[in-house]
Amino acid sequence: MNKKRIYEYERGKLEKLKKYQLPHSFKKIGLGIALIAFILFFVRKLAFENLDELRIIAKNGMLVGMLLIVISKEKIEDELISKLRGQAFSFAFIAGVVYALVMPLTNYIVDLVIGSKEASYEEFGDFIILWFMMVVYLAFFQVLKKTR
Repeated sequence: MNKKRIYEYERGKLEKLKKYQLPHSFKKIGLGIALIAFILFFVRKLAFENLDELRIIAKNGMLVGMLLIVISKEKIEDELISKLRGQAFSFAFIAGVVYALVMPLTNYIVDLVIGSKEASYEEFGDFIILWFMMVVYLAFFQVLKKTR
């Protein structure tokens, strides 16, 4: 294979990945959904103490809003942004796995040290892990963009 064919092949793979991304305007929609969900968390806590349906709606809204932000294109989407996006996804995945493994053990050890009689090993739920991974991705991606 010559260099031109390799370049065309890689370019085609990059174009296929771009099909699965949303337009840049969806970042604003995702941010709006995430902010509304964040406000719902506080409204539920202040006004509706026992309304679990509102909590579920807020949690799912937060995840959907953040997902829209994560899979939306940047204003200028080039090869460097794609590379940074891949690095950020890799780091977020590794950080999420480490977080899911280490934090329950850390909580258990802290409960034992404090002397809590009800120390138990509890795993985190899906919302906490997904939220953590998306926050890590967004933060790391922004840092990578600023330092490029």
